[in-house]
Amino acid sequence: MILSAGVRPNTTLAKAAGLELGARGGITVDTHMRTSDPHIWAAGDSVETPHTVLPGRWLAPLAGPANREARVAAENICGRNTEYRSTQGTSIVKIFDMVAGGTGATERQAPRRRGPVSGRACAPLRPRRLLPRHRNDAGSRSSSPPTPGASSARRPPASTASTSASTCSRPPSAAARPSTTSRRLELAYAPPFGSAKDPVNMAGFVASNVLRGDLTLWYAQDYPEATAGARLIDVRTPEEFSIWHLPGAENVPLGSIRLECELWDRTGPLRLYCAVGFRSYLAYRALVQRGFTDVATLSGGSDTFRSWHEVEPESDEPPLPMTAYAEAAEFTAAATKATAQAALLANGTGVQVDLDCSGLACPGPIMKLSEKMKTLDAGDEVVVHVSDPGFASDAPAWARRNGHELVAISPEGPGYVATMRKGGAVLATRPSASVGIMSPPAPNKTSFVVFSGDLDKVLAAFIIANGAIAMGEEVSMFFTFWGLNSLRRTDPPKRERKLMDKMFATMMPSSAGSMPLSQMNMLGAGAALIKKVMRDNSVSSLPDLIMSAQAGGARLIACTMTMDLLGIAPTDLMDDVELGGVATFLGEAAESTTTLFI
Repeated sequence: MILSAGVRPNTTLAKAAGLELGARGGITVDTHMRTSDPHIWAAGDSVETPHTVLPGRWLAPLAGPANREARVAAENICGRNTEYRSTQGTSIVKIFDMVAGGTGATERQAPRRRGPVSGRACAPLRPRRLLPRHRNDAGSRSSSPPTPGASSARRPPASTASTSASTCSRPPSAAARPSTTSRRLELAYAPPFGSAKDPVNMAGFVASNVLRGDLTLWYAQDYPEATAGARLIDVRTPEEFSIWHLPGAENVPLGSIRLECELWDRTGPLRLYCAVGFRSYLAYRALVQRGFTDVATLSGGSDTFRSWHEVEPESDEPPLPMTAYAEAAEFTAAATKATAQAALLANGTGVQVDLDCSGLACPGPIMKLSEKMKTLDAGDEVVVHVSDPGFASDAPAWARRNGHELVAISPEGPGYVATMRKGGAVLATRPSASVGIMSPPAPNKTSFVVFSGDLDKVLAAFIIANGAIAMGEEVSMFFTFWGLNSLRRTDPPKRERKLMDKMFATMMPSSAGSMPLSQMNMLGAGAALIKKVMRDNSVSSLPDLIMSAQAGGARLIACTMTMDLLGIAPTDLMDDVELGGVATFLGEAAESTTTLFI
């Protein structure tokens, strides 16, 4: 049983809003898709629009016209004077192996023109050379000049007949501009045959965008000249980017580009691309609307690029289904939250706390400031008092690296007083593979090889390490040969030692607190003197710096080969010291932006 019930518009909301309805129960709109309320536009199955060949206004629950009506409405909302002229009613349906289609006016509708009506039927044969088991195709055409209409019933494909007839039925004036014509064509659509966003219409939309200056394209055949000197942005997902991307491209997914572009140079050249050009078009519009002046997007996306340059596909598997408008509700919510938080950060919350770092030497002030910031909310402020004159340079660098704002800094005594406003993670985050889930960017990492057993050199290593931690970086320290002595505990458990191990233990420093200076050691007097000077200047001792680094998450790795050579057992080392070899260090170094040998 086949039931063809038809559809009726659901205009409950329009009625409640007091909008005018037409004779057929649909929403009344003008050619700009504006309703009787000048602040409301409507499009789709519930609106009444002029018919191309019949008088009056008609309901047309068809996906193709709905898409074109929506574009007209959007353009008028944005200030353009675009018109939707008429709906022709081109349609097609598939019933088992039979296909029926129509366009314009049927014989039943044609008398509304109040003129003579004639109908013609034809049954052309299909060419035998194409379909040996050919059948007759039935078609009819009604007319009461100038009221054209056509319908057909045939085995597939009937879409060609309906589409051809619909094109012929259009007024000849529409052919003046090819891009205008193709975007206004009403083509036969049903799921078995194609898309409501017909490629012919879409080509017309893109062409009109380019002609009107709404879109600038770059082309696969112009690569690499088209991207020379430009920042190349891939707006696909991280998963797509990891499979294949253009050389030199950076991945900024569409959902996060509105947030990430805030710190970009608006005059620098940007070249965008995605898989087929749709997501990069959305990114293009977002950037242009934010004042970027040199933006272009790859025509046809990476799929066209790969075909043009004969790049092998990354997989023989068909692509996974995806939401064409990568603007999911989660992204919208994240963007709204980010906008609200950005406003909060710009003005502050009004909460302000004092932090006294007077008397602390580098890196003490930024370490203490970093700890205090962890207890505050985004937008809260810290007024920090520092006696270290180097803080004038450290403060802006620390704030910039950690996403905070240096509101003010001014001299105070021998040092400075500065106001820091805590930033929000949302300003420096990117949506992850799961839509709408925000994850912080990977921090920089600094790795050390601590080879020296001299107090001053190991002290410098841990000062830099603690500073890096305060700057938000990961730290990995690999201790080998004499540097291992800085990790020895002051009270190791008693154990049996070989003669050679006892000799090494006697000659080497027993812990970080007994290490010599590299210069002016003077049998330990120099080391004692420098420790006193450090206390007098509020510089943390080496053991304290080691504890701070561990508390900050630094990885302290002892070289197992050196431990065997020098007779050092794991029980001789401090708690939480890891054991590793050269591969461990090389792995850490490969992930680091900075590697230091001390």
